[in-house]
Amino acid sequence: MSHTRPSAVVLIFVNGSGLYRVEVASSLAACLALLDESDSFLRRFGFDRIIYCERYDRYSLACARAEQLRQLSHAELERLIAAQNPDCRPLVAEDTLSLLPIRSTLPRLRRRRTSHAPTILPFSLPRRTGDG
Repeated sequence: MSHTRPSAVVLIFVNGSGLYRVEVASSLAACLALLDESDSFLRRFGFDRIIYCERYDRYSLACARAEQLRQLSHAELERLIAAQNPDCRPLVAEDTLSLLPIRSTLPRLRRRRTSHAPTILPFSLPRRTGDG
């Protein structure tokens, strides 16, 4: 049985105000190192914890998944996080990821329903009344 090593992770960071930031990285360890640097982008904007992670066997899949997650509303992200990490405990080591599967495809998202105003086809100008 061969063991596949992940080549990318999708992470969700959170700050003290409850804002989320979705990022892609080659490993959780690389992002934890960024959290330790005082001048990193994440630290400057107060992102201090990683609370969600997905592992992928290809970097391109991880980038596509990050784009999917960025399109979700705040409430949908909270439901996703609650499914994997209900206590919102920070992920602090690579060994915590051993419980997560390595994905080779993107998860399907439900499509949002949108309502559109009915169109008026064909368009016709109002008739002129006999003033003239």
